[in-house]
Amino acid sequence: MFALSIKDINFIHPLCIYLRIFLITPWYDFDKNRDCGLQISKIYGIVLIVSKFYFTVLSAADDIMLEIVSKFSITQKVVYYGAFVALISLNTLTALKSSFFDLQNWKTLFTNLKIVDQKLGNTGDRERCLWNNFYLKFVAKQLIFFALVVYQVYTWSYITHLSAFKILFMTGFVEIFSQFLITILISCVLQVLESRYKGLNSKLLELKNNVKVPLEMKNLARSYRILNECVQIVNNLFGYQIILIMFHFGVEIVHGLNFIIVSFDTPVEEGFYGRFLVASMCVFILMTYNMFTILNPIYSATHEGKQFVDLCYKLQEGAPEGSCEGKSLLKWANISQRYVPDFSAAGFFDIDKSLIFAFAGNVATYFIITIQLNESEYLRTHKE
Repeated sequence: MFALSIKDINFIHPLCIYLRIFLITPWYDFDKNRDCGLQISKIYGIVLIVSKFYFTVLSAADDIMLEIVSKFSITQKVVYYGAFVALISLNTLTALKSSFFDLQNWKTLFTNLKIVDQKLGNTGDRERCLWNNFYLKFVAKQLIFFALVVYQVYTWSYITHLSAFKILFMTGFVEIFSQFLITILISCVLQVLESRYKGLNSKLLELKNNVKVPLEMKNLARSYRILNECVQIVNNLFGYQIILIMFHFGVEIVHGLNFIIVSFDTPVEEGFYGRFLVASMCVFILMTYNMFTILNPIYSATHEGKQFVDLCYKLQEGAPEGSCEGKSLLKWANISQRYVPDFSAAGFFDIDKSLIFAFAGNVATYFIITIQLNESEYLRTHKE
């Protein structure tokens, strides 16, 4: 497993098997490219979703949890419940899509990627550098996540004096872990696309001294079109999940900043806010990393995709005037312009660099609103 390379799509097989447990990926036979136990997976999905709702209601009705939340200001309650609803919605949506709706998209995605790998010569590729291995990084991420969870459980046990098992379900750590795994999967698939676009550009540069330019260029352009089809599938598979992850990330930022502001007016005898703030910042750091692992490969894949078209034109300019090679490069460059990768969140908005500034602006707006509401509540409380 630690020798598998991200350049060969078959590397993702162990990850998919692991994520089936949480219904983040469908029950799908990777080798035979067909579903396995479809009816059982639907039953399992229903049981999993109902169980999560049961524990959510149970934790929300807990007396100690209600007492803690009752001490929150109105803005803290809004962002707390907003984050919780985002987590529940994300994991429920993912389980439903994996159980009932997304199997055909997964089949098409993996079939297309296997075709591209054959064209690029990636099939059977092995990772020679251990530190670049996906699964080594995957294990390291899991260990870091569990270290953060241990601190969070310690913080909550200090506040509530409850058992670790009850805290895990009461505070949503199970849901956060599912979100963490969803993010790893999205990031993994995006890195796969990024790697194929880079591979196409490398193959294109090799055509400079190749006498079989027309035939090779046709194969590369076909792979480029297939990759664009994969991008559209990824948009459909993960678009809504990305929206919910971004929403949760924004809520967590407002939540952390709001806690800092509110803690200034919190009496010392209610000083669990200090520990709670550190615990919240751990979640914020994790969410920041999650967003980075999603956005970075999207930006890189988009850049590599656009570079493919640019390289076609540059190589065409360097070819002899009127040559068959130059005409072929120009022809496929014009065709490939239609298939430049365009990542979006289920078609609601494009995911590009401008998104960061729009996101920061929205967070700043809602943070200012929370400050104003905190001030109003503070004045009203002291008047009484």
